[in-house]
Amino acid sequence: MTKAGCKKARCDKTQKAIETGFTLVELMVTVAVLSVVLTVAVPSFAALVQGNRLTGQVNQIVAALNLAKAEAVKLNRAVLFCHSSDATTCSEPANTGWQGWLVGIAQPRPATGIVVGNIMAVGELHSDQIMILEAESIADSDGEIRFVPQGLVRDQGNVPLTSVLRVCLKFSGVMNIRDIGISSGGQVDVVNSTNTLCAVPEEII
Repeated sequence: MTKAGCKKARCDKTQKAIETGFTLVELMVTVAVLSVVLTVAVPSFAALVQGNRLTGQVNQIVAALNLAKAEAVKLNRAVLFCHSSDATTCSEPANTGWQGWLVGIAQPRPATGIVVGNIMAVGELHSDQIMILEAESIADSDGEIRFVPQGLVRDQGNVPLTSVLRVCLKFSGVMNIRDIGISSGGQVDVVNSTNTLCAVPEEII
């Protein structure tokens, strides 16, 4: 094949590629389909991310409660799960909800809080969109849940405590709620629900 023939062949291929490109109508249809897909997929993906964030937060709290129970039995000492605003000391929760929590060896009664230098775990909110509210009985105990050496749950007055921590996160226009039930026998379970508001949970009967 001559040099001129080679050039002609390349020109034919280039011209053919140009002629087989997308038309304006095809591009418009593609953009329209992509817009529909994004409209459906993006909110669903956002809801999935937020749902995973809520689930992760709840799992962290449940793990901390179970750790407190296990350590109380293992060490034969009372262990606290308590609210904390500074990741250092136990404190009474604000009306706006919990900021974090601690697990550690409890001070001997009638003192409250954790023995200095005996914090076992620290937790915090994964997002400022997450709210944690406690039922009245936990509020009355200044945000302290005490696991005694038998693995049972007691309040500050050494009375059996059965109560609820509520974890809320709003996404897709709905308030998604996880209620963490804590029984006086030391069992912890989670109940899912939805509502328009995140309100103080009712006590378990």
